[in-house]
Amino acid sequence: MMIFFFFCHRSLFYLFFYPGIMCRMFAYKGESMEDLQSLYLALSESAKNDNIAKNFGINPVHGDGWGYVIYNRQTIYTYKTEKPIFSDSISIPTITGEFLAIFHARQASDKTTVSSIFSHPFFGSDQRYLYFFAHNGHISEESLMKELNFSGKTTDSEMALQYITRKGLEKALPELERMTLSALNILILRIDKSNGNAEVFYENYYLNKERSEYYDMFEVKLSKGNAVVSSTLTQRFNEKQKVDFGKLEQL
Repeated sequence: MMIFFFFCHRSLFYLFFYPGIMCRMFAYKGESMEDLQSLYLALSESAKNDNIAKNFGINPVHGDGWGYVIYNRQTIYTYKTEKPIFSDSISIPTITGEFLAIFHARQASDKTTVSSIFSHPFFGSDQRYLYFFAHNGHISEESLMKELNFSGKTTDSEMALQYITRKGLEKALPELERMTLSALNILILRIDKSNGNAEVFYENYYLNKERSEYYDMFEVKLSKGNAVVSSTLTQRFNEKQKVDFGKLEQL
């Protein structure tokens, strides 16, 4: 009976029994390296010991690699590693003027994919845009691979970005929501190849409302910019507001 339930109602199985493999992340738009360093420190602390995760009996360590993308029209800076963010020793590049950034610390559901290759953000493109994509949660990898006619080593997040580049962001998201098994918390840096204009999009979507404290993302106002952050990071910031649920928004 339990086997029948699992195969016929897999999303319900994940909703009630899935342990909650998740990641922590933030996006920033502004012109302050102090803002960025503060967010980076908050992400590193949250990845090392996520006390909200601990309250729900979820693994509090997001130590399966990390990465970032920073864009300021003149340069795209990217970095991805399998090292935990809290034990890495790199220096973030110094940026002048306004810039956009996405940072992500990973907790992998499949430990065989712990590598710089599968750390976030993922990169993709279509005829018009470049995309950098970071994701918290779990989407049905099987459904995505079937939709994309893909076989090989991959992750649900990599497949989700391929789905977006094939369908377009606005058309892909409702289908990705349908295939979501735990959460579809996403950050996307999209750059127009024709003129270099860039935007950061985000969505806060998840199934288990009893864990909203863990899954929710928040908007944070900083000295010279604004950010969207995973819930744990908000403990370092005073001016914060919960992101609307299930709505694609722009930073």
